[in-house]
Amino acid sequence: MQEGRVKSPEEQTEIPVIFCFDDRILLGAGVSMLSMLDAAAPGTTYDIHIFHPGFGPAIRGGFDSLVAGTRHKIAYHEIAPERFEGVPKNKGSWTEIVYYRLLAPEVLDGLDKAIYSDVDVFFTRDMGAAFATDLACDGGADWAGVAAEGNGPQNVTHRHFPENPKDTIYFSGFMVMNLERMRQRGAVGRYFDVIEEMGDRLKFFDLDILNIATDRIRRLPFDYVVLEDVYETEDITASRDWAYLQSVYTLADLEAAREDPAILHYAGRRGKPWQRRVVPAYYRAVVARLPRVLRRTTFRDWRKRWIGAKGRRRYPWRSAL
Repeated sequence: MQEGRVKSPEEQTEIPVIFCFDDRILLGAGVSMLSMLDAAAPGTTYDIHIFHPGFGPAIRGGFDSLVAGTRHKIAYHEIAPERFEGVPKNKGSWTEIVYYRLLAPEVLDGLDKAIYSDVDVFFTRDMGAAFATDLACDGGADWAGVAAEGNGPQNVTHRHFPENPKDTIYFSGFMVMNLERMRQRGAVGRYFDVIEEMGDRLKFFDLDILNIATDRIRRLPFDYVVLEDVYETEDITASRDWAYLQSVYTLADLEAAREDPAILHYAGRRGKPWQRRVVPAYYRAVVARLPRVLRRTTFRDWRKRWIGAKGRRRYPWRSAL
């Protein structure tokens, strides 16, 4: 919990936060939410919105228990499967769930602004500073995100689309969304137009769509998507992520974010924490506080843990946040 003066009721900051997932990733979602609540500043109230394909009362009860007796709250929004019938996807992690965030301006039609976050993350800081990002100045922007790579034919990791003339590609795992501007400019329609136009050319699905379809994106610091390999590898230039991150960051930028991350993002070769034989102690401590219904894992999780690479160095120099 961040220290600070407790705000009076009129100074309280309510921050809507969107998470999109199904019952295959309950544990990851639970840790993401509970770590976010743990890191909330005294004056922050989180208004959590869960976009899902259909959760029964037991699962809802598990998530409701995370905010029971607190100032925070949760709302559930079931997404009709036919909205994304026939969209490009794979049989692994990237199902139609990755597209749910695209519907935020429509589903949350009473909100002007919200944060979106993936659920394979760990929050270490309050989100008030990110939510305060000015998305209206200089003509406005649909959303703010963290730069991932320079944009051009020489891209190392992210696919270059000539249809996207911007000089930077942004991660879509953490977004501050200008829902009002998105509605005014028909963003949801544009997203579906891009899906139809790009089809199987889409590589990272939601990321590609959001970067192609958006005219202006504000830039957030790397603090909000500190990739775990950057955080855990003593020499950042030895990280696999350095190959593409160096196109938009200096080594000093990444080192500074690593020393004080706002969010850790579990993407890349290490896999998700709940699918490993060795789990970071700080992550295990939050898992232990989840209700049993949210600690459910799948056969796929078990299989990944069982076939995980033996002898791989894990957490060589960091053991806790």
